[in-house]
Amino acid sequence: MNVEYPVLKAHDTDFVVQESIVLPAQDDPDAPYQYLRLRKRGYTTFEALECIAALCGVSASDLSTAGLKDEDAVTEQHIACRGRLPRDAITEFNARHASGARTMTLTTHGYGHLNLRAGQLEGNAFRITVRGLSSGFATTLGALGERAENLFFVNYYDVQRFGVAGGPRTTHQIGGALLEEDYGTALALVRESQSPEADHARRFTGPAAQFFDRIDPRVRAFYLCARASWVWNGQLAALVKKVSHHPLDETLREGLPYVFTTHRDDVLALLRHATSLPYERYRWSNAAIRCTQGLRRTVVQTRIRVDRTSEDSDTPGRYACEIALFLPPGCYATNAVSQWVAWIARTDAPRNANA
Repeated sequence: MNVEYPVLKAHDTDFVVQESIVLPAQDDPDAPYQYLRLRKRGYTTFEALECIAALCGVSASDLSTAGLKDEDAVTEQHIACRGRLPRDAITEFNARHASGARTMTLTTHGYGHLNLRAGQLEGNAFRITVRGLSSGFATTLGALGERAENLFFVNYYDVQRFGVAGGPRTTHQIGGALLEEDYGTALALVRESQSPEADHARRFTGPAAQFFDRIDPRVRAFYLCARASWVWNGQLAALVKKVSHHPLDETLREGLPYVFTTHRDDVLALLRHATSLPYERYRWSNAAIRCTQGLRRTVVQTRIRVDRTSEDSDTPGRYACEIALFLPPGCYATNAVSQWVAWIARTDAPRNANA
């Protein structure tokens, strides 16, 4: 069996994400919120909000989003600002951040009465360049043409949930330490995380608990959510093992364990057994971090379209393909694409790529 090991996110520009949300924007200067569109590369969403707040003279708590976007990609998302960002401040922000290895630009998008919060997204659209493919596999993908292929995939939280690119994947460990009120361990892990918060943590000299009292409470909630995501992934992996009747792909991705199916029947068996599993979510609301119960789908369906294949400019003798897909909020395109490539490689025929 030929095994393909696709290269994802070799460059930030290989991964383009646009969030989908229909905002009730209007030209009402008296509306309480101003909507802006942020295009960024190389910044986490939390880091971008801090930069906007610092330069534009507002509090970070006055800025809200409907989701988080990775730093190792080119992403577009909306921001709601309670009040207004001065036009000259936006111009200055763009002048400072519009060029270089890391970039950000802001554009105004109207006004409205709706604040942004998690759960409001319709989903995210992706355009992804997959690199490092063999010539035979590229031919297989090219034969798909522009016909969109159905994909059912196991809906794990992927590795970027657990740390920034190039850094240790430990956000779930930070969240676990916070739940146990082991602030010393949590602070030590943040200092080693290579995240934007790591610099603040290394400079901090007070009691460890005070550090977490002073950071943006949404960041603290994120650590707790990462812990909940880790627990949920473990429950899903156990269920995959329980329902599958074919060999499984038990693997480590950046040191984190995953259990993937190798046959479409096992994905469908998982879907029949449990369409969703409960999970805990943490949100900053009404001056407190609150924990609520929710449901997350075990299997997600999408459609992937191959737009073109070409020689991989990074690696002579290998090929790249450009694909497009749309996912519901909270799903990881890296997870979906990796499973899609693996299933096509196993079947080695376009007609069987509908797993």
